[in-house]
Amino acid sequence: MPKTNYIISIKAKDDIKSIATYTIKEFGVNQSLKYAKGLKEILKELANNPNLGRRYVAVKNQMLLRYRYKSHVVFYYIVGNEIFIVRVLGGKMDFAKHLK
Repeated sequence: MPKTNYIISIKAKDDIKSIATYTIKEFGVNQSLKYAKGLKEILKELANNPNLGRRYVAVKNQMLLRYRYKSHVVFYYIVGNEIFIVRVLGGKMDFAKHLK
């Protein structure tokens, strides 16, 4: 099976930075590094097994998928042999509002 790569949108990169900043403030640097490492492992796992995510909604004829990682949800599309990470949102956020 060919290895699938992932691309992270600018908004998703900003989400990940915000998660790191919040985690450092609330739980310390070590926990932030641990969470970031786990998130990176999940992104690699999704890239290698893109169908792990659940269907969220079709947008412009593409199925947006979601995958929960602890208290966050990764939203992504499968594009050929890659996945495109759209957002990484807190599990209690208004997804529709932030995915516009």
